[in-house]
Amino acid sequence: DSKNIRTPPGPKQQANDGSSTKMDHDMDFPAIATTREFVVKSKGVGAYVEVRETDLMSDVRRLLRDDLDDDQLPSPDFAFHINGVRISKKQEGRKSAFDILDQNASVELIARSDDMKEEACAKSDDSLTTPSKRRRKRKNRGTTEPLANANTNEIENENENNNLSPRTSLDRSLDQRKEDAIMVVSTQHKILPAPKHSTGWDGRQWKLNAKSAYQQYKCKGACGEKCETRTRTYCACNPSWWMCQACHMRHCLLFLRNELLPDTDGNSMS
Repeated sequence: DSKNIRTPPGPKQQANDGSSTKMDHDMDFPAIATTREFVVKSKGVGAYVEVRETDLMSDVRRLLRDDLDDDQLPSPDFAFHINGVRISKKQEGRKSAFDILDQNASVELIARSDDMKEEACAKSDDSLTTPSKRRRKRKNRGTTEPLANANTNEIENENENNNLSPRTSLDRSLDQRKEDAIMVVSTQHKILPAPKHSTGWDGRQWKLNAKSAYQQYKCKGACGEKCETRTRTYCACNPSWWMCQACHMRHCLLFLRNELLPDTDGNSMS
């Protein structure tokens, strides 16, 4: 009876089989996760962190805070600018870091306080109105008296208290010009990203011949100044003119100055 009992194969017999040795090999040497260097520009200087294939831009934010020194970051609360276009924190939770690297996109860290300054041209007219005007709006809210009459009466009272001359028609027209200029900036001078694969604007439509979806071009500058920044954004007033965010801010400020500051003849500056 003992001759009919089969004994389990020994170590030598298992090695000849091949399947068990392959399993042992896989268990002894697990696959190593792929990592790549994610390079960013902060305060004009490059820096990098190592990211994995599963990392999102929100993970990149955490790695930057952990690996970089405090003086290497523009501020504790910074924003990502990818090819000159800012992404929100909600978008960071969806964008893959490897996808950004595959696009050869330029990534820059901008302090959110500086970011708000660059978007000041597109804000409401409260950013350019005086505190006294905002107080007048709050005082006149809910009254049935016309706004022009209420403002005039209040200003005359302020001038009598401060021994100042009554407000002239030129001053009143300046407020209206401010409101008109802010409306134009917020609608006709918005900074926009070009469509994917864009090579330029032919006067009627975009030419989409670029191999890269996020191709960048040299900024043409503003106010006659040269700029070496590469970007894919433009001002809504002229799609054929590549313009980075810094030049776009100067462009908007020049427009507002020309609209609001009178010259010696009482006309707008050209």
